[in-house]
Amino acid sequence: MASQEFPLTNERWPEKGAALVEEFESLLRRAAASYRLADLTNRTWKGAWTVAYEQIGDTAGAIWQALAQDGPRTLGVLMQEVNVPESLFFMAVGWLSREGKLEFEPADGDYILSLK
Repeated sequence: MASQEFPLTNERWPEKGAALVEEFESLLRRAAASYRLADLTNRTWKGAWTVAYEQIGDTAGAIWQALAQDGPRTLGVLMQEVNVPESLFFMAVGWLSREGKLEFEPADGDYILSLK
C-alpha cells in the first residue's frame, strides 16, 4: 500500500519508505489532535460551554458500562454509542485510563478499548 501512495520515496529509499509513511501519518494525527485542542480552547475562552467534573464522571461511567456489557470496541464506535461531544469523550477516556481501568490496542489507525 505504501509503495502505491509514495512511489518516489520507496524507489529512492526503499528501506525508509514504510517508516516515512508511518511517521507522516503520526504527524497528521498529532496535528489533528492539536487542532481539536485549539478549537476547544477557543470555544472555552469565548464562553461557549464548560465541562464539570460530574459530566466527565458520568461519561466515564457510560463508557465503562458500554465496554462491560458489549466487550471491546474501537474508539470511533464507542464515541458514537456514548454520543457526547468529542472533547468530553476523551476526557472521560483519560479519566478511566489514569485509574488504570482501560487497555488500548492499536487497530488500523484507531484503537480498540477494553476493560482491564
